[in-house]
Amino acid sequence: MSSTRKLSSAFYPESTPYNKGFLRLDDTHEMYFAEYGNPKGIPVVYLHGGPGGGSSPVMHRFFDPKAFRIVIYDQRGAGQSRPFGNIKDNSPDILVADMETLRTHLKIDKWHVAGGSWGSTLALLYAQSHPDKALSLTLRGIFLMRQAELDHLYVNGATVFPEEFARLKKFIPAAEQNDLLRAYYNRIIAGDKDAARAWTRFENAISRLHPRTPKDLDSDTDTHAIGMATMETHFFINHRFTPDDRLLRNAHKIQHIPTVIVQGRYDSVCAPVNAWELHKALTGSHLQMVIAGHSAMDHEIAKALVKSADNIRDHGTPLPQTGNKGPSPRVK
Repeated sequence: MSSTRKLSSAFYPESTPYNKGFLRLDDTHEMYFAEYGNPKGIPVVYLHGGPGGGSSPVMHRFFDPKAFRIVIYDQRGAGQSRPFGNIKDNSPDILVADMETLRTHLKIDKWHVAGGSWGSTLALLYAQSHPDKALSLTLRGIFLMRQAELDHLYVNGATVFPEEFARLKKFIPAAEQNDLLRAYYNRIIAGDKDAARAWTRFENAISRLHPRTPKDLDSDTDTHAIGMATMETHFFINHRFTPDDRLLRNAHKIQHIPTVIVQGRYDSVCAPVNAWELHKALTGSHLQMVIAGHSAMDHEIAKALVKSADNIRDHGTPLPQTGNKGPSPRVK
């Protein structure tokens, strides 16, 4: 995260992890993880986006460190997990199994699950696979990995940000522009760093309600760009869900799990209709549309996520409470 990006005042103060390390997953992969807050607190795991985005220390700051045992980790191939950018044995269902490996390793019986963008995808898939282990779901910027959602970005991406989509297309020869996803995948998997930068810059450019400056966008590291671009194109080409609407079809498996959905009204990455359709499928869920874009760093999204976590702390559920006395003192 660039130092030029101001964090929301809603966040809890920064702290250092009390436990961190690497967990062996198989003969190839090791997972980096870190725990923040109270070792005896309410267990919660936060899932990063991407795929391949990697975790950030800021993610623990949605939660009161005095009340929560906060687990942050890098999905296989992402962030500090090793080997970086490795797509071998790397699929959505394997990432779910990795979550169970981590939960068992940390001796956590059940935990609250939170995540945004791709993190919301993985959170839903995990809960549907292990509905007895997720105490609640707090989801942001809903991505269900359906064909229509990929088309929204890589076929119809000019709808809101025509100049950025034109830049994304310009990198690819005209003869291949009818399938941008495939064209970028072929280059990124072959190690083309310029393609990885162009791919990641597009998503970063359209993620904020108040867009980042060109200088800030161009400051993204090669490591982050390569990780994001490699994992995203790998998953979007090779590991789509069957059926396409798998997460909505299996919503009946998690109707009992308290679920809050926080969605930016002006999210250009994950269209608000995704959140609406998930909310309708999860009949007991709470949908909160806020004046924001896609990023969890947008103030109104950060504020809503902190409030949901405070509700877990105070009431055992992220759902709004009737007669609630108002926002946490930290929510400004």
